[in-house]
Amino acid sequence: MDVATAVRAASTGLSVLLLGGLMTPIAQAYLPVVGQFWLLLVSVVAFAAAGSQVGDAELTPVHGACAALGSFLLVLPLVFWFPPAGAGLDFAQIVSAAGAALVVGAVAGHVAGRRRDRAR
Repeated sequence: MDVATAVRAASTGLSVLLLGGLMTPIAQAYLPVVGQFWLLLVSVVAFAAAGSQVGDAELTPVHGACAALGSFLLVLPLVFWFPPAGAGLDFAQIVSAAGAALVVGAVAGHVAGRRRDRAR
């Protein structure tokens, strides 16, 4: 596991999650069809961006999953601090988002590792 790269990757995923979350009202106003699924799309892109930065890691799926989960764990305090208007915090939703981070990050890490190994 390349810890320095995993921390940078988690930071990248956090940035994508924050910017995408801030753009949610704009997406819902101007893209009503996409706006319904905006946060889902943003989270998949963020987890893939974090998971694809594998650096020198040997177990790239594990590295990608850890980086993506790290980005989710970094944004989680904001989710607790600013819950959606009129909605409580849903434990099942948090667990499913963490699971999605693990799966998307692992797949992105695996693909990035195969590309890296082919280039060598």
